[in-house]
Amino acid sequence: MTTTGKVATVGMFDGVHRGHRALLSQVTDEAKRRGAEAWVFTFGSHPLALIAPEKAPSPLMTTADKVSALKDAGVSGVEVLDFNEALRSLTAEEFLTMLRDRFGVSVLVMGFNHRFGRDRISDINHYQEIGRRLGMEIVRANELRDDDIEATICSSSIREAIAEGDVRAAADMLGRPYALHGKVVEGKQLGRKIGFPTANVRLTDPAMLTPLKGVYAVDVTLPDGQKRRGMLNIGVRPTVDNASRPEVSIEVHIIDWSGDLYGHDVTIEFLTRLRDEQRFPDLTALTHQLQKDKSLALAQLANDAR
Repeated sequence: MTTTGKVATVGMFDGVHRGHRALLSQVTDEAKRRGAEAWVFTFGSHPLALIAPEKAPSPLMTTADKVSALKDAGVSGVEVLDFNEALRSLTAEEFLTMLRDRFGVSVLVMGFNHRFGRDRISDINHYQEIGRRLGMEIVRANELRDDDIEATICSSSIREAIAEGDVRAAADMLGRPYALHGKVVEGKQLGRKIGFPTANVRLTDPAMLTPLKGVYAVDVTLPDGQKRRGMLNIGVRPTVDNASRPEVSIEVHIIDWSGDLYGHDVTIEFLTRLRDEQRFPDLTALTHQLQKDKSLALAQLANDAR
């Protein structure tokens, strides 16, 4: 069977999680079966950022990372649409017409719970009826569930897990550890005095979702591509920072590594949450706890190797 045009799907695809990849697999299979290209149409910002900014969720990945992950899933191309007032005003039929005329889409695979158009059509049969009028085929994708995960895999469930510090559950749904990118900036260098120098990381995209405050075992990808185990704290450093309104910081100690990272970019992958952030009576007590954290982080490394 040969199709003239593209087989496509549309969505935010934030996180490009396992549910997304199941949909993408269906899109690429449909494209191969029809001798066509598989394409994804996504958005540079969440629609709620325009419609109701106060309700817009923090992103799970940057747009650049999303495009890269979508292409890694096997699609031929990715088009990032600007969700502006003009796009928002389109009806479902107008949106499908735009995909057909502007981008050459002839088959659209719709996620099981996906809707589009200002007319807010909810019935897949209605979309398929519009498609027939336009000469487009509308294919409904299947829902993905996993018996080991209580919630249906979706970006909202992943955000909830990350916000609660359950980065292991988030990784199960994502199919990989949750990651943040940032640049190492100068901090107060107090960690050096107690044998645990830290890199103070400023996020590349401050809007990215940050896990719950606490201490985590992480992997850190260094500028040369080397990946090292680390222990990371998200919080206000209550033992050493006495400011009345301390800022939340992200600081990572890279275990058994030394070097100058100031001004360089790093990627942090969250593996497991070790504990809450705590206030200790003195630096000696803090140092003892950091030794325990290091042992737990290295134990996680040993578990990963099995």
